[in-house]
Amino acid sequence: MVRFIPVALLAPLLAGCTANAMETSNAQADPLSERDQRRMAALLDGKAPGDSQPCITTRPTTQSSIIGNQAILYRVGRTVYRNDLDGMCPTLTSDSTLVVQRYGSSQLCSGEILQIRDPHSGASFGSCVLGEFTPYREE
Repeated sequence: MVRFIPVALLAPLLAGCTANAMETSNAQADPLSERDQRRMAALLDGKAPGDSQPCITTRPTTQSSIIGNQAILYRVGRTVYRNDLDGMCPTLTSDSTLVVQRYGSSQLCSGEILQIRDPHSGASFGSCVLGEFTPYREE
């Protein structure tokens, strides 16, 4: 037998769940681990930050490095672009596979959604939203 619960009764319950999820997400905004700080410093060593920009061109070759669950570094030629994700991405790990839907464009832009996949099974583990890109070039 299927029971239906009036939406008016569910609204307060759902609101409480949403508030708890947001508090948990904000509480997870931990600083980068020492290991991740060292990795980022090594990848940005000798480079100075420029003005943030909304998009980067990802062709012909782009390498990415996931730093903790908060940032992704993209190497395009001699420039490294730091992207601090828009909000936390708790399921993102250094061995995650990132998938973004491309429809003929060679640009990656802030606000785009990245799907997080397990590299072995291909199972999806959520998504992240890209922030602005800060270029780091040799001084």
